[in-house]
Amino acid sequence: MLLGYNYPYSSGPVAIACMSGMCIVFGALLGWLRLYSNSVWPAALAHGVFNASVGFGVLFLAFGGFLDPTSMTISGWTGWILPAVVIGLMILCGAFRSHTRTTGRGTESMLDAEQVAASAAKVAD
Repeated sequence: MLLGYNYPYSSGPVAIACMSGMCIVFGALLGWLRLYSNSVWPAALAHGVFNASVGFGVLFLAFGGFLDPTSMTISGWTGWILPAVVIGLMILCGAFRSHTRTTGRGTESMLDAEQVAASAAKVAD
């Protein structure tokens, strides 16, 4: 980030803030998806779709146009708005509450919000 790979027109602190914000917001969604589905594959697919969509903003540029990733792509602050709203709605609806489910091995407790946050931080790394 400090070398300008993801945010080439931003200073070091701005690039770190943008990448940290994006990882926190998207990591929370990936962590929840992993825990809700009880499989790594939906989260892995979502991560791949996210990585593929980062460069999507380039399609809307005229030849020689300027693209500032901090404000024009999904990895910039504008890309945090919808996922942050979704996370807020999920919290309001109780998606991060502790649940139990019945499996072939009996009843097990699903992870609570603290474990979801820890899992999201691991995914973001």
